[in-house]
Amino acid sequence: MMMKINDFQKYKATLLIPYDQYFSLIYDTKYLLEARLSSGRIFVAHKYFYGCNRRKAVEKATDWYSKDLRDVLGPPNQVMMIDDPMEEVIYEEGFICTDLRNKYLDEPTIDRLLKDAGGDLGRDNTTGSGSHPTCSVKRLRRRRKQDVRLTDRLTQSPSGVIYYRMTEFHKGNAGRAKSRKVKLASKSLEKARKEIIRRGLDRLEKGSLDNMSDFMNVSLSSIAV
Repeated sequence: MMMKINDFQKYKATLLIPYDQYFSLIYDTKYLLEARLSSGRIFVAHKYFYGCNRRKAVEKATDWYSKDLRDVLGPPNQVMMIDDPMEEVIYEEGFICTDLRNKYLDEPTIDRLLKDAGGDLGRDNTTGSGSHPTCSVKRLRRRRKQDVRLTDRLTQSPSGVIYYRMTEFHKGNAGRAKSRKVKLASKSLEKARKEIIRRGLDRLEKGSLDNMSDFMNVSLSSIAV
């Protein structure tokens, strides 16, 4: 079976290792990672990974890091970033900061992503922990998930709950009609319609509207007298 060319897409992982930790890495693990000393007493090392997409490359990089470097350097989000040569990291509906594809971003990718997000995302500069490491970006504005309108009376919440909108009339409230949402147990439109009939919600609504009609007739008669 012939492999696709993009199965061998190359991704570059860059590690920024503090001076003391670099030598601890060599002495303690005997793992020789070629690096050059940069400004601020930071060693810069590069390693390349191949995969059919960025998510797969990040998976390979984190597996390698956890096996050879984590014990000395700590969580990978503190020292490692991976490029995005194919611009796979994009801000779109349903963007998830914790998705492996969107983690360990390099600076150019973060800058592009924040610009596309239009203020919805920001840099994640929190410390995090070993079991809950930080991501490259975090959400600044909570996504508002809208209810789905199934019919004129039925709506479904993002969590899948179906509600029936009833119109009630209250004589003691200046004859005003008021709507309220009734939660249904059904999870499908067909079952929801049957539940409305079984619970008599449609009859209750009709009775409320009939009362409103009676009240209006009485009021009009009083005015006529």
